[in-house]
Amino acid sequence: MTDAPSTDRSQSSREAGSPGEQPLQSPSADAPARRWLAPATRIVFWVAGLAALGAASFGAFSASAAGWQGFLLLSGVAFVAFLFLYALVAGESAARVLSEKAPQAASDGLASQAFEAMSDPVLISDVKGRPVWANTAYRQLAKDAAGLGATLGPASPDRVWAGAAGAAIYRLTRAAQARTQARETLPPLRSGVRAAVYRAEVSPLKSGGAVWRFAEEHAEAGPAGEEVPGWAEHAPVGLFLADGEGRVLAANATLRDWLGVDADQALKIKDMFLGDTAKSFARSRGSDTPVRIDVRLNAREGVEAPAVLALDWDDARPPRARAVVYGLSITGAPPGVAQAMAAHGDTAGRTFDDMFASAPFGVVRLDQADPETGLIEDANPAMVQLSAGRATPGTRFAELFDWTEDMSAESVFATALAGRGEPAEARLITGEGSREIHLFFAPSRAGKRVGYLVDITVLKDLERQFAQAAKMQAVGQLAGGVAHDFNNMLTAIRLNTDELLGRHPVGDPSYPELQQINSTVARAAGLVKKLLAFSRKQTFRVTTLDVTDTLSDVSVLLRQILEESVRLEFKHGRDLPLIRADKTQLENAIMNLATNARDAMKSKGGGTLTISTQTVDADDVRRAGAPNPKDGRWAAIRVADSGTGMDEETLTKIFEPFFTTKPAGQGTGLGLATVYGIVKQSGGFLFAKSRVGEGTTFTIYMPEYQPSATETEEIAAEKEARTVERKPADLAGRGRILFVEDEAPVRTIAAKTLVKRGYEVVEAEDGEEALEILEESPGSFDLIISDVVMPGLDGPGLLEKGRPYLGNARIVFISGYAEEEFSHTLSKELDVSFLPKPFTLPQLAERVKELIGG
Repeated sequence: MTDAPSTDRSQSSREAGSPGEQPLQSPSADAPARRWLAPATRIVFWVAGLAALGAASFGAFSASAAGWQGFLLLSGVAFVAFLFLYALVAGESAARVLSEKAPQAASDGLASQAFEAMSDPVLISDVKGRPVWANTAYRQLAKDAAGLGATLGPASPDRVWAGAAGAAIYRLTRAAQARTQARETLPPLRSGVRAAVYRAEVSPLKSGGAVWRFAEEHAEAGPAGEEVPGWAEHAPVGLFLADGEGRVLAANATLRDWLGVDADQALKIKDMFLGDTAKSFARSRGSDTPVRIDVRLNAREGVEAPAVLALDWDDARPPRARAVVYGLSITGAPPGVAQAMAAHGDTAGRTFDDMFASAPFGVVRLDQADPETGLIEDANPAMVQLSAGRATPGTRFAELFDWTEDMSAESVFATALAGRGEPAEARLITGEGSREIHLFFAPSRAGKRVGYLVDITVLKDLERQFAQAAKMQAVGQLAGGVAHDFNNMLTAIRLNTDELLGRHPVGDPSYPELQQINSTVARAAGLVKKLLAFSRKQTFRVTTLDVTDTLSDVSVLLRQILEESVRLEFKHGRDLPLIRADKTQLENAIMNLATNARDAMKSKGGGTLTISTQTVDADDVRRAGAPNPKDGRWAAIRVADSGTGMDEETLTKIFEPFFTTKPAGQGTGLGLATVYGIVKQSGGFLFAKSRVGEGTTFTIYMPEYQPSATETEEIAAEKEARTVERKPADLAGRGRILFVEDEAPVRTIAAKTLVKRGYEVVEAEDGEEALEILEESPGSFDLIISDVVMPGLDGPGLLEKGRPYLGNARIVFISGYAEEEFSHTLSKELDVSFLPKPFTLPQLAERVKELIGG
């Protein structure tokens, strides 16, 4: 490399024939033709002008002698002459402009393209030496070498070389201003991780200014290619050299061993350290004094070790940082790094230190026997990782834990030191909160002690999930029993209310209150139905559904669970396809989504819950993220809220079982997992979109179902039944009925109602009494109405034992449980029907009329 610039200023460059003095365009080859064409054009111009003037004068003064025809003729001659004169003037002017401008424009365009296509950096400066244009190669060089390029104009050479070639650039600039040629060899310019020597050449332009061309002569080995001195290669600290962009140009063997990378592997600051170290490194650029940064080293085997980074920036252009990385342990290495390196040696696993380093649980060595006051002497990589780098030598061991009144340091350490082999439970502080651990202590030796920490966070989570599941099962069983008893009470209330409505018809002062009681009973019955579904006391049946009708049915219950601060809106799409699903399941799914939406909007004081439907095709479902949706139409059901929303991390976990963002005791973590399962079992897809502060939208996609002709008729009949009110029928009849019910209020009012309609009713308070009645009067009953669940002999048992005495009697089971609980019995007995509680008096009378009244 040569630092002294060389100057080559030949005398010939000042001569007129030098390349710098050549004109941009040569004379035209048809110059002789233009020399004789210009005088001829002027002669024609003057002749035409005189002719036009003479014709105009003669027409003006001698028009009376020549008559009006002569006047018109002369005026026409003058007009034509003037037009000819104008054409000559305009044509000459246009020809002159084209002859001057067109060659120049063509020349400028070709020159620009030629400069742009050159691989060498090219710069054009004006008469004062200021840069006015540069090709892509020059702009890229300025950006890589000096970080320039954000401004609109090109950077000047003195900024690119940043003082390293000040004298040479000055001489080149003076040559450009003097309109002479000059060449200089510039000092090495560093671009990225390489350095190159450029030869600069300045050529003047005829119109003023100069062209600067920079040709690379040869490349020099940059810092990445320099050998680290032997004394630094295996120093007890990490050493590296980095540029201002965070690229590591060189690193010693010690640092690379800590990181677990090869010598030829490219490194960046963001790869070596965790957290905001890269930003801190960038902010320290150009500092005049050494900078100290506390960092977390991303070491081998995933070990995150605390360390110190010391930086010293040089005055080079671009600037570079010389860095030292060291830990606070006795060896100088960050805690846990040396042990992780030892585990990869040839003697791994053969010594106690190897086992200490490779243990999958946390191990710490304390400087004394008392763990409450002891300091950490050393920690294995697992311990450093578990404590998020806080287990550093010299740290007080007790400070690693999250102590509470129920879990104090004194009690925990006392349990761990008791020597009974029982672990002590504690909470270890980490970077993201705390983790639950089992703590063991080995007997002290030489006044020191070793502690063992086992992470049991996952185990504890499983225990809590199991306890939650057991609790939910118990709650489900309780809900089933409560629902049964509650239905019995509702049945009694509803039957008595119907009886009173018969005495107080429309217009009676008591009629509105009685109707309000019936409305409340209907709402309570709907809630009980949900309790039965929750307690899994009913199985699910897939049917053909109309989405709009299903949402209309569930809207009543939705308005009950939503708070007054939440506005519910429905937007029904047109021409929605029919779907195949279980109606109860789908309603439960929508209820779960609405409940979550309500809770999400509660913290914002309310909001709007919008449930909309739309017909989409398979491409829309595929774009939403569904794998291989079947072709055809799909029904989309969207449940959108204006709540708090979720971040991306939460959004990826919401369908996992037992995952919940609600506080302990307020959520089971099963709601969205249940919704997902319902949709998947129905052949559909469920997706969620959310943004923090903007709300969440869940979309259910269900494929279209093509029903058969019979199913289509049934659906049409069901719709008609929903919209056309049934006319009151004659509910009177004849027959003998055995009514078996352990709830006296229900039995009494039901029997009284049937007697009023002409039936003979015999009451029995349980299955044993009903069996005795059947044995005494075999074959004498036309209908047996029996509760299913009764103390002693239940309904199915009565049917089994009383079969010889039934004769042709029909059977109706009534129960507060769902029909599916007794599906095995109903399937075997074709003459057995089911009437769920709570039922109304008209419903009871209609069922009896249907079976025996005719």
